[in-house]
Amino acid sequence: MLDPATPSGETSPCLEPREEILSLWRAFDTLSFESRSRALRLGEIIPVVSGGPYRPDGEIAVVLEGCILLDDGKRGTHCGVAAAGDLIDIAGGSQGLWLSNGLVYRAPVAAFCREAGEEGVQFLLAGGLKRLKSMEARLRCAMSHGAVSRVASFLLDIHRATGGFEIALSQSNIGALLSLRRSSINQACQSLRAAGALRTVRGRILLRDEAVLASLACCHYRPRSPAFAEAIAAEAA
Repeated sequence: MLDPATPSGETSPCLEPREEILSLWRAFDTLSFESRSRALRLGEIIPVVSGGPYRPDGEIAVVLEGCILLDDGKRGTHCGVAAAGDLIDIAGGSQGLWLSNGLVYRAPVAAFCREAGEEGVQFLLAGGLKRLKSMEARLRCAMSHGAVSRVASFLLDIHRATGGFEIALSQSNIGALLSLRRSSINQACQSLRAAGALRTVRGRILLRDEAVLASLACCHYRPRSPAFAEAIAAEAA
């Protein structure tokens, strides 16, 4: 159980804040101090490891650190990439695969809503709506863009969430998640390699040029960093 009497989770303001508690407070920053203090005492912070599976357990689950790839278990129904601050479970959500080490917060739904009150309910509704919009955006992308753009967008999504340049997924993994035929995913990765955006090794994708990858992705998934924005603007000029 947590004791977030202060944002550090400690009873004395003189103690150094624990990083996981700070992450937890940042994830729930839309709640008032009082609501957060009451509600966050109910849950627990659980460490996760890269490559480990995630299975929803009917509670609230929020990513505090790390990155998880969500999938409802059906071919072609990739549900997106969740990072710090993202709600991934409200009484039953998508299963997934952790792409990095991290931390996840879990708490009982009914108790959380009771302690956080209307603010807590609004937080959960907003998190659910964000996930729904993300899935709708992916559906539109799948219907309006080709394989190269979809693969580039997917890789950028993971890069933005992890901050890393190495993605521990094979071409076949990505093809299955995006519902692409083997020939389509192979051709897409070959095009991205030829453009200098990435290179592939056994079971991994290594990103080489973010600006090139962004220029080939659908605009919804282009990273928001200034460096990317400048590179895209320079290419468009």
